[in-house]
Amino acid sequence: MLNLRQLEILRAVVQFRTTVGAAEQLGMSQPSISNTIRHVETVLGFPLFERQSNRLVPTEETLILLEESEPLFMLRDAVNQRAADLRMGRIGRVRIASTAEISEAVLPRVIAGYARQYPQIQISLETRPLESVLQVVENGLADVAFFISAYDRQALDFQPVAELRAVCICPTDSPLARLDSVTPRDLDGQPLVGPRLANRVGMMIADSFHECGMDYRPSIETRFMNAASRIVGEGWGVAVVDELSAHVALRPGLTVRPFQSKLRFNLVAATLKTKTLSRQTRRFIKAFSDQVTTQLDEMHAASLP
Repeated sequence: MLNLRQLEILRAVVQFRTTVGAAEQLGMSQPSISNTIRHVETVLGFPLFERQSNRLVPTEETLILLEESEPLFMLRDAVNQRAADLRMGRIGRVRIASTAEISEAVLPRVIAGYARQYPQIQISLETRPLESVLQVVENGLADVAFFISAYDRQALDFQPVAELRAVCICPTDSPLARLDSVTPRDLDGQPLVGPRLANRVGMMIADSFHECGMDYRPSIETRFMNAASRIVGEGWGVAVVDELSAHVALRPGLTVRPFQSKLRFNLVAATLKTKTLSRQTRRFIKAFSDQVTTQLDEMHAASLP
């Protein structure tokens, strides 16, 4: 019923709240914008905007429509970027999606090294929540995604990269710092920072607490484990996180202790089953895996007595 240009006009009017602003943004006349809105309203059979003090306020139906159409704009932008790459003579690209833990702990070094070795390859990185990371790979908007603790998605292939240990990060003057390892019972009464129960990692940590008959109740909830580590680094509380996030946040005044439980975090690379991986994507996954192995070896060696 609607074409992409009409959706683009609606999107611009929502952004600028006036037909004049939308017209300037799109290089069209104001009457053309108004006529398009009226035409779309006629086709759809419901109003798209309400006028309030010379401003056009989108109806709830308009916002829902644009939310559903956002993947179309993302795909258009990806096609346009590809055309620009070909015009500029770039011979390849790698589009990466990742959760925040991996974007902070591993990917900066991998991307910088890859760019130095292959300067002609265009690299892009999207940092998103886990569900969104999975979706952009499924929609073909990312070539590969890296994240912790995947769950089954029929459209995706999961390639194991590493098993990450769970650790407790805490101040060096905390009683926990004197323990060889920390259990959920040791954390009873401690100010805890950690992933919220609403996400997968938070549920995994909660399960490890429940196995010891304890409740997992973080005083400060985060979406990502690296954020929890950073809060502890700023002088508040303790956190149970993956070992990569803990060591990235480690600084004088903090220490890391093993978390004694069955809890492990699987670091994986996800790709689309129906799409043949490009040479650049395969090469990047290999570089990522090698970097993770190097970092873990260095961390484990440093922790030996």
